[in-house]
Amino acid sequence: MNTIPVRVVAAETIAEGIRLLKLAPQDGSMLPAWEPGSHIDLHLGQGITRQYSLCGSYADTSTYEVAVKREAESRGGSKIVHEALRVGSELTISAPRNHFTMSDEAGHSLLVAGGIGITPIISMARQFHDRDHTFELLYFTRSETHTAFRDELANGPLNASCRLLFGQERDAVEETLDNALRKRRDGGHLYLCGPQPFMDTVRMVAARHGWPDDAVHLEYFAAAPSSDTEPKTSFDLKLARSYKTFTIPADRTIVDVLREHGTDVETSCEQGVCGTCVVKVLEGSPDHRDCFLTAQEHARGDCMAVCVSRSHSKLLVVDL
Repeated sequence: MNTIPVRVVAAETIAEGIRLLKLAPQDGSMLPAWEPGSHIDLHLGQGITRQYSLCGSYADTSTYEVAVKREAESRGGSKIVHEALRVGSELTISAPRNHFTMSDEAGHSLLVAGGIGITPIISMARQFHDRDHTFELLYFTRSETHTAFRDELANGPLNASCRLLFGQERDAVEETLDNALRKRRDGGHLYLCGPQPFMDTVRMVAARHGWPDDAVHLEYFAAAPSSDTEPKTSFDLKLARSYKTFTIPADRTIVDVLREHGTDVETSCEQGVCGTCVVKVLEGSPDHRDCFLTAQEHARGDCMAVCVSRSHSKLLVVDL
């Protein structure tokens, strides 16, 4: 994958535990254009690559901005961003990718963010505002101090369409969502992002009120922990392009085995969240364990995220 060398030109804490980085090309050129909902990979050294949503101005390609929450159970990414990167630090990034696109056919739009899930949502809100597209933004956070972009959302031009909701317990969150989602406006679309339990609650309430799947757009930041009740068995994987076949043991992933045998698969999150590793399935029945593909894509079984998913059938043939 081609990468872009960048330099950190600004770094600041914008809420408790949330650090905002502004990145500019090292050669002074302009960065690729992007659309709200897009993310980039940050190559942080030590073999660590993490994805973060772009949250700056989509109209300004002189810099990119990402906001990163410090995770207590960090696997290295957020710790590096918070402790090692500072103004002047150099790193490489990917070009923007967008798996969280906005519908061109949407009527009124409802944006729902939980915690750090505001990062892709705020750029959507800005574009809706700039285009005079009607929308409402519900932003749930632990407290005012945990609220990223608080001044902009409370006092800026988005204020009229934004509700900041602090410290609500789960029942109160569900009641707020129930009121917001009870009546879907004509052509209404829902965009949501946040921690998985929060996302699951939003989706449950939306389904309760009859929101169709194609009107609900979402992006996860982390996969749900694997359940011990999900059995893992070995299976054979055939690569259609090279005619090679490998056995995938119960305790190893497809990506691990392929890399061991010299077949590199492009990945990023390796948690089934980002979609980078999705490949076409030509034969067999995938055992989907990602949260990137839609329910319809899972049902079709013609593609899979090979970083976490497995196979129900003894043989799986993929387009690699």
